[in-house]
Amino acid sequence: MIILVFNTTCKNSEKDHINLYLAASLLDKVENSLESYHRDVNIDSSGSYDLVNKIILGAKPDLVLIANYKLKKNFFNDYEQIDNYYSSKVILVHNQNHEVDINNICEKNFEIGIADPSRAPLGKLSSEILINFDCLQPKYNTKVAANASALINKINLKYLNYAFIYENDINEINKNLNFKASEYNFQKDINYSFFLNKDLSLDKKKNVLDFIKYLKNK
Repeated sequence: MIILVFNTTCKNSEKDHINLYLAASLLDKVENSLESYHRDVNIDSSGSYDLVNKIILGAKPDLVLIANYKLKKNFFNDYEQIDNYYSSKVILVHNQNHEVDINNICEKNFEIGIADPSRAPLGKLSSEILINFDCLQPKYNTKVAANASALINKINLKYLNYAFIYENDINEINKNLNFKASEYNFQKDINYSFFLNKDLSLDKKKNVLDFIKYLKNK
């Protein structure tokens, strides 16, 4: 779990602070956007499902920005979707000198990197892809990372030759490792969406909505 606090040059009242739960795969993107933002933003970053579970257990951030895929229904008791921020799709990447075949990977028991399906939507989508190819456990061999960001780290540390990642994350892979996207089109697209706490005061809600507008315009 990563907790980052961004401080402004002046102290604002508590209502000006924004507490944000953020999907780990968006951390760098949002962090870069906040360099010129004028309010304090407290970020708690992890896998989208991890964050939803924390909220169900009682956490009440002002704003949640996570992958919008098969979220638990009781999450919506206290949060409403406001807008979409970012979209991506799942791809298979590899460092081979030839095009790869998922069925061949499964049959030869080659290790495939996936995000944890219980903690991150990327993992759930990746598992669905394997099932669609009739690659059922224990027919396939997976190395599981906590979330999309942790999976990229495993690739860069040379632990993997094959992995399911978000298309937008391929530029985060060290170019010297010669990873490339396979030709598969899995049609597994995903949106990252803003979810607003329903219990905010009017002033706090206005500040959060202004922040959403700021991020979308960056």
